[in-house]
Amino acid sequence: MSVENIRLFIQNYEQERPENSGKIYFSRRMSSKYSTHLPAVSNAVQQGIAETVLPYTKGQLDMNAIVEYNPVGVADGDIEQMKFEVVPRIQEFFDSISDENIYKDMGALKIDKIKFYCIVLSVGGKELYLFRQFQKLTKLRKGYMTQIVNDELVAMETDFLGIDEAVDIVAFDNEIYILNHISLERIFEYKDEFLKKTNEALGEILSQNVISNIEQFADDCCRDVRITKRFTNIMTKGRLPLFFENYDKVPEIVIELTLDIDFDEDGRLIYREKSQLFHIINLLSDSYFRSLLANRTGIAKMEEEL
Repeated sequence: MSVENIRLFIQNYEQERPENSGKIYFSRRMSSKYSTHLPAVSNAVQQGIAETVLPYTKGQLDMNAIVEYNPVGVADGDIEQMKFEVVPRIQEFFDSISDENIYKDMGALKIDKIKFYCIVLSVGGKELYLFRQFQKLTKLRKGYMTQIVNDELVAMETDFLGIDEAVDIVAFDNEIYILNHISLERIFEYKDEFLKKTNEALGEILSQNVISNIEQFADDCCRDVRITKRFTNIMTKGRLPLFFENYDKVPEIVIELTLDIDFDEDGRLIYREKSQLFHIINLLSDSYFRSLLANRTGIAKMEEEL
């Protein structure tokens, strides 16, 4: 229903074209908080920005399916959805644009340090937030920027703020819509959440005592972002209890699939090296399957296939 509300919001904005209803924030991460600048923007520029980004946003929402966020990956064209409360950094951004924290002195703005910008449009008491990773346009910065003024070719300042039609993340009414999968990690540093979920999972595995050399296993897991994403998916979907409850079947699966895994005298998986990580993570996530037609075994590329 929220997507339909976004469409209605855009429709109302385009019809009403309210004056001074747009803002654009330029933000970067500094130590443990966002540093965000709010420049003054004329109504004409506000309308120009809105006319640039809204058709793209509406088109993406109209053309693509809305699916639940999956840290492992998403099919081309799908838009992932999640709640505000599972993305801690978004509240930190909102804190940075409060009246007491926002910077309005553009003299302190370092263009080459900007991480992303956020366009905020308001109408009917609602606000639409459109996030975009900042494009530094480094190739153009190495050239000589010019423009024609009164029939004369003149030099431009090399430091400029480029705003294109694309949008990476849409936030509206406590929902987040991710149009560019990797942008969640880059804008809101979601890798921290991957690590948090991984540590929660490792704690449960430790308590069940099913893997020997757990310290090395934990260290290798936390150093591989692919594994931390898989653990995040496992924890989100509640897969670990299934593994623990059916642990007696694991040796049979290992033998049938000739996995590089041995067991100690207590029946625990023996972890030796990084090459075993994906074998173990596939067992933990119940990613191995047997087909009904050909009775063949395989691995699901994404957990949604199971």
